[in-house]
Amino acid sequence: MKCIIVLGLPLSGKTTHAKAVEDMEIPLVETGTFVYEAVKERGLEAVPENVVKVASELKSNSDSYFTEKAYVYARENYSSYPAVFFSGIKAQSEVDFLRKEAGHKNVYLISFHASVDTRHGRLMNVDRKTESKGEKAQEDIAMTEDRSRFDLRDEKELGYGLGKLMSLADYIVNTEDKLWPYNNFDKTLEDFKIILSDIIKN
Repeated sequence: MKCIIVLGLPLSGKTTHAKAVEDMEIPLVETGTFVYEAVKERGLEAVPENVVKVASELKSNSDSYFTEKAYVYARENYSSYPAVFFSGIKAQSEVDFLRKEAGHKNVYLISFHASVDTRHGRLMNVDRKTESKGEKAQEDIAMTEDRSRFDLRDEKELGYGLGKLMSLADYIVNTEDKLWPYNNFDKTLEDFKIILSDIIKN
C-alpha cells in the first residue's frame, strides 16, 4: 500500500483534490478526524484555540500520535487498495513513521500552495461549507469571523514543521486562483492526476 501524503496549509486545496479523483480509487484518511474526535471526547468546543491545545497535548506523548491512528485505520480498512491519501500530516516524525511502517519507497509527498488571502477567502466557498460538518464547521466560522484565528492555525501547523515538509515534497501543485500565476481547478486537477498516475506506476 503506497502512502500519498497531501501537504499544505489550510484551504490550499489538498483535500478537495484528493476527493475529486474518485475514479482512481485512492481512499482519503485525514488525521484531523482523529484530532476533532479527541476535542469532542473532552467536551470542548472545536474552536482553533481548543484544537491547538488538545493536538499539542496528545502530540507531546508521541509526535506522530494522530498519524499512527490514521495509519492503523488505513491498514484495517484499505489494505487492498494500491494507495491511500493521508491528509493533515505536518511533521517530519510523522513522515518517518509512515516510511518505517510502509517502506521508504512507498511514501510520497505532494505539496499544495496558495496565498494566505486566497486560502482565507475559500472558507466561505460553497463546496467548503458543504464539506465542513460539526466541529470543522465551527472552526471555519470562527476563522471567518476573526482572521487572527486563521493566522493562529497557520502558525500552529508551521510550528509542527509543515513548512519543511512542503519544501522537500516530491511534487508541488500550485492552486493559486487569484494572483499570478493563475490556476483554475480543472488545470490543477489535471496536473494532480498526472502526478498520481506517475506514483502508482512506480
